[in-house]
Amino acid sequence: MTCDDARVLMHGHLDGELDLAADLEVQQHIEQCPRCASEYAAMRAMRTRLKDPAFRFEAPAALKEKIRRAIPASPPSRAGAYPSRRGTWVPRAVRFAVPMAIGAMLALIVAPRTIGPALNQRLASEVVASHVRSLMAAHLMDVASTDQHTVKPWFNGKLDFSPPVNDFAKDGFPLVGGRLDYIDGRPVAALVYQHGKHVINVFMWPTAGDTTSAERIETEHGYHVEQLTVAGMNCWVVSDLNQQELDKFARLIRAKG
Repeated sequence: MTCDDARVLMHGHLDGELDLAADLEVQQHIEQCPRCASEYAAMRAMRTRLKDPAFRFEAPAALKEKIRRAIPASPPSRAGAYPSRRGTWVPRAVRFAVPMAIGAMLALIVAPRTIGPALNQRLASEVVASHVRSLMAAHLMDVASTDQHTVKPWFNGKLDFSPPVNDFAKDGFPLVGGRLDYIDGRPVAALVYQHGKHVINVFMWPTAGDTTSAERIETEHGYHVEQLTVAGMNCWVVSDLNQQELDKFARLIRAKG
């Protein structure tokens, strides 16, 4: 089964609508393909979020009344006349238009609250998969060096941006190298740090704006992930370090931003 085939059948697999053979084939593909596993995890996360009662809204009575007033009323029918085709169509249109208008407005309210968390969960799954893959495939580094002035120039010409590269050896988190990786449909910089026997991957690519923010994301795979926005860069930090130590490392990155 190809990735394109799996993407077509994922929704049916999630909803239990496939026959046994197809269901098992999709499940086997998801277990073997990190990218499809990431997309499937995002689908599951979105479904979970949409089932959350906190995202169900009852339109205010004033809004319902405002929408009803905005819909043209049907003209009064003449006494004794047969109802015209238009006269029967308008009440039906009102019955359909009001729920559709309310649904559209609710979608505008709910969508920003659900898409953001689902996107972050998908990216978290991607960076964790890339982190694990770099450890398993013996492709942790394209350039192995503890010198930030060697690692940073290595990315020149390989990416359409210049990632900030810093060494935190004096704080117990030495830089050991870097590599190219692929996250969110684009090439990114992956900086590799070490703390004791623990490897830390820092994935970087540009983002809009120049703000600094941070968000902790706990993954279901036992890895800790921190998402930072520092000096115009998306920074995703992932490791099997305990949360306290990873927080310390994330603070070092933010301080350099």
